[in-house]
Amino acid sequence: MADSCRLLLQSRVTNFDLPDGLLADVGYLAGVCHDIAKGTRYFQHYLLTPNHERIGPKEHALLSSLLAKQVVTQYLLPFELTSIDRQLLPYLVFTAVKRHHGNLNDFREELSLESKVEILCEQIEVFDDEPLIQEILDKLMTVVSFKFDWQSFKQYVRKKEFVDEYLGVGHRLLRTNGLYAKSDPDTKNRYYYWHQLFYGTLLLSDKSDVILKGITGQGAERPSLSALESYRKRRGFDSPRTALDGLKNQAYHETLANLDRIFSVNQHLYSITLPTGLGKTLTSLAVGLAMQQKLSLLAGRLVITIPFTSIIDQNFSVFQEVFSNPTSDILLKHHHLAEPAYKVKDDTVEDDTEEEKTKKTLDQDKSQFLIETWQSGIVVTTFVQLLESLFSNDKTKLLKLPNLANSVIILDEIQQIKYELWPLIRQAFMTLGERYNCYFILMSATQPLIFTPGEEIQELVPNYKDYFRSPHFNRTKLINRARQEVSFAEFKQDVIDYCIDNPAKNMLVILNTKQSTLDCFKAVSGTLDEEATDVYYLTTLITPFERKRIIDRIKTYKGPKQQVIISTQLIEAGVDVSVHTVFRVRCPLDSIIQAAGRANRYNEKEFASEVFLYNITELKAISGKVYGGDLLVKTDNVLKGVDETDEHGYLELIEAYFKEIKKQADVLVSPYLTALQALDFAKVGAFEFVDEQDTESVYIQLNEEAENLWGQYVDISNEKDLKPYERKRKFALIKARFYEYVVNVPLPYEASGVKAKTIVFDEEKENFFYVSHRKNPSTCYRYEYDDFRNNTGYVPIARQLTYNH
Repeated sequence: MADSCRLLLQSRVTNFDLPDGLLADVGYLAGVCHDIAKGTRYFQHYLLTPNHERIGPKEHALLSSLLAKQVVTQYLLPFELTSIDRQLLPYLVFTAVKRHHGNLNDFREELSLESKVEILCEQIEVFDDEPLIQEILDKLMTVVSFKFDWQSFKQYVRKKEFVDEYLGVGHRLLRTNGLYAKSDPDTKNRYYYWHQLFYGTLLLSDKSDVILKGITGQGAERPSLSALESYRKRRGFDSPRTALDGLKNQAYHETLANLDRIFSVNQHLYSITLPTGLGKTLTSLAVGLAMQQKLSLLAGRLVITIPFTSIIDQNFSVFQEVFSNPTSDILLKHHHLAEPAYKVKDDTVEDDTEEEKTKKTLDQDKSQFLIETWQSGIVVTTFVQLLESLFSNDKTKLLKLPNLANSVIILDEIQQIKYELWPLIRQAFMTLGERYNCYFILMSATQPLIFTPGEEIQELVPNYKDYFRSPHFNRTKLINRARQEVSFAEFKQDVIDYCIDNPAKNMLVILNTKQSTLDCFKAVSGTLDEEATDVYYLTTLITPFERKRIIDRIKTYKGPKQQVIISTQLIEAGVDVSVHTVFRVRCPLDSIIQAAGRANRYNEKEFASEVFLYNITELKAISGKVYGGDLLVKTDNVLKGVDETDEHGYLELIEAYFKEIKKQADVLVSPYLTALQALDFAKVGAFEFVDEQDTESVYIQLNEEAENLWGQYVDISNEKDLKPYERKRKFALIKARFYEYVVNVPLPYEASGVKAKTIVFDEEKENFFYVSHRKNPSTCYRYEYDDFRNNTGYVPIARQLTYNH
């Protein structure tokens, strides 16, 4: 494990302003010490007896961490270090070793050892073969040319002086006028991310020794840019047939050429700003691969992060085609529903057999570990997976940090990061760029001002504004009807009238709440002729299985019937549909522009598509709760002089909007950033990228597969001999397909305004889910395979409740 630690840290190019090789050597010493207390008579008896009998305290991490701190303190003596480095680094090693089997507490709390004194003093006396321990330490520490006396450590523990020492260090460094507290923010960021890298390295090395039998990684394979170029040639992208295809091709080549001109190893933040539908997915992939070639960082990955799992699945299938269905060490998908199957080349099979037969899937433990630690050339994952690893005290999340170092990280649809997180994201990315040698590419059609353009971040698309103003790229026009309020009834009638008056036009209506979406759907579907129009209801209150069917049907349907989609905002970002007309209820401006991107997406319509913006009286209050009233006010201010604008005007509007947002973001104090810079690891760990709602899960047996999956789930739940982790592992094999049929229903509010304790449903829970059985469907969930007008998902019909969402 110590060797793994050292090799891993040696392979990463990092910058923590320490002497060359020191970080790797300290990692090695921590690895040597991390399990030393397993040598007590107590632990050995526990380990070797059949029933794991305990004859004394078996915990080993704390005593081992005390040793690690003492060893590192002495090892640092000959090095030229700042005073604060010399004082603080050994204690950061202590917390990392102390918690290598658990989650981190706040630093000051970790230094409080009063309650453990007697246990430590008892343990230090029960090492049966101390000469052997000294011999082992001598042998292992020759790797770094260092000697440490075990007896001196034994006396250190016996004297119990460490209690006051640790408390004193915490007080001296962390008090208001202490050396650490007075440090500048960049220095504090440095210590936090030094600790997290070090801690993650210990965790990864320790787990790898057990799960991968001493192999730290499976040798992540770096895909080449030439594979993407071959794919583009196969698809004819270099021979565009339309003006839009020509613009895509131009953007692709100009961006790569500009990367050659402006790239610098000292510049870690870049952006790609292009209108919706202009091929950002492949352009960013090319830029990421080209940037990796320039950097030649052998340990680095290309990490592509996307806010929504549906878009991940969509883009991942494209990447599979680009790299000819590669093994998992080349291309990996990771989100909470990803299948735990890591496929590698099977060297025992001849290469001329069918492609899938040349692959083998590693066993589930190895697969899960390799997936969750990102040991692949390209990792396609979510914002949640990335950001909740950067701001975490959870050992399972921090395992991937060593493999994040030296990576190129793409964030697609970056506007999905709410402005309240901008200060935190800004500091983290700048620190990771400087310290972990990471490179970030922020991508959007509506680029937020998290970083100062031209100073902190460099745009990779030369003259990107020209694309927004291209005469070939004026697909939509925004018609602002939001300056005057209308009733919900008037809005619904406007939608119906437009559908009737324009029977050849497909429509998308986007509202801000599920309840208003359902009400609008009922009004439209109840009025329009079934023979002439298909009407679809799309919210998270219908299953993912149904949502995918609807989107696929819309994408592939060729007519002659009119298509009308009534949806919440879930359809806005990255969903590859293209309609003639959009009706959008008042929302923040970036959402308006994203909604417009669902119309005339490929410039295939004869005329510019209309995007109507409405302000509905009954929905004003709830829209403010959904988005935040401040964002709606800023949108109103930017649009107050606008009656109508074509797509050429969108960029100017969005830039004005984000300038207003930046003013607000710049004065925010992030509690997570404050906690991070105070080394309050547990407080940082409370970070959640997506705010958790109070929900209940409903399983819908829509079809035979859903019924069978439920049966498998029940069987797993009822296996009494399974331990919790074994049950979790078995469920992981069906989890992705299982959740295709799950709806998470927010707890409603009673008429009194008090949140209800349960949702409305016909039956009691079964195995933690409410269940709509295939043979006896719930009255709260309507579904027919071919009758989309009947499919309204979960509706609480048993009693009247208010859904404020």
